[in-house]
Amino acid sequence: MTSASPHTTPSRAHGPASARFGAPRVLVMEQGFLKRRGDKPIHGVELFRIRLLRNLLARGIDVTLGVERSWRPIIRQWCTDAAPEFVAVPNLGGVLSNAPAAVVACARRRFDVVLFGDPGRGMIPAMRIARMLRLAPRHLVFAHRRPDPSLVRFIARMGLPVVVNSEYTATRYRQGGVEPRVCYGLAEAEAFHPASEYAAADASSSGTSGSAWRSLVEEGYTHFVLLARLPNVSKGHRKAVEAFSLLPNHIRARCRLHLASFVEDPDVDQPGVICHRWIPADEIPDFLRCMNVMLCLSRNETFSQAIVQGMLTALPVIATRVPVFLEKLDAGGGIHADEPAEIAEAMARLAGDPQLRARMGAAARRTALDRYIWDTDRFLRDHLLPGNWTNFTERHAQEAPDLHAPALRTSESAST
Repeated sequence: MTSASPHTTPSRAHGPASARFGAPRVLVMEQGFLKRRGDKPIHGVELFRIRLLRNLLARGIDVTLGVERSWRPIIRQWCTDAAPEFVAVPNLGGVLSNAPAAVVACARRRFDVVLFGDPGRGMIPAMRIARMLRLAPRHLVFAHRRPDPSLVRFIARMGLPVVVNSEYTATRYRQGGVEPRVCYGLAEAEAFHPASEYAAADASSSGTSGSAWRSLVEEGYTHFVLLARLPNVSKGHRKAVEAFSLLPNHIRARCRLHLASFVEDPDVDQPGVICHRWIPADEIPDFLRCMNVMLCLSRNETFSQAIVQGMLTALPVIATRVPVFLEKLDAGGGIHADEPAEIAEAMARLAGDPQLRARMGAAARRTALDRYIWDTDRFLRDHLLPGNWTNFTERHAQEAPDLHAPALRTSESAST
């Protein structure tokens, strides 16, 4: 029988230095890491979680991470320079059981803050136990989705501070009497830039090169792309195919629709529609630089990293009228359309007007740079470790410059 007792695994490249200089101690209880991990590619908010973890570690923060044990080798693979200390639990039946087990395993530990990442109702027992055990003087909720009302009521009773990923997510908390703060964006965003900047910015890049992707993408066509984990009907890829089929023949003949990317066998077979097998995260920037227009046709989103990736690449966007898309394109970065005929009309308009594509793409990039770049230092300073982080960096800037200075100039500080 498998033992149900959690165990910790210290594995931290910066451990001795951070301990010596009194680094902030953070316990991360991220709901996504406390579920059993199936054989699926890392994408979307999972990428954000891992990149945030890497950024915390790069700054010398002493991170303890509660995980269902199937996540441990995955996180080690991504966090090669420094790893957290794991509190790994076997799968005891989901977050409702796994999260309390991880919290109880830390009963004799003390932290500066406990971060509850994207909690659902199943995290409530663990949140209650963490408060009872007095694991830290501060507990913070960081939410990426709209919460269940029962969770909002619990958070309101506990008086926990909340940070959310968008105004759309914030509304549900406000309805329950909790006033969250909005802080989010695309992490490691400097990889996404327009094709016109490719030669200078990517001269020393590694991985699949842009030229390799360009050799696979036909020249002389207008390339539309829908970027999501497919197949997923909520992302609208079938609507995109229907809209493509409604284009006048002479326009459709000089266009291509890319559906990227599939984790299963593609469910579309139509001339002019190109279905891509799963594209690894580090190849997405080069891939997008080969595109001309992005389609974001989701039924619902709470943020959408994909649209921000397209905007930073200076792609004009055709998007459905969901709140987070309306917000992101309010400065002229694209066209809103919901039904296939309306989407087809927008596609035809952009396919025939390169100057319009350039103007909208430039507006989209400006908006993304102004609003949607993740800033780890701001998150630490204003939300996770208010007061502690500034004091820590100032106190040890001279004693341990190698611990902080390189990490403070990180990839998410993108600029034009």
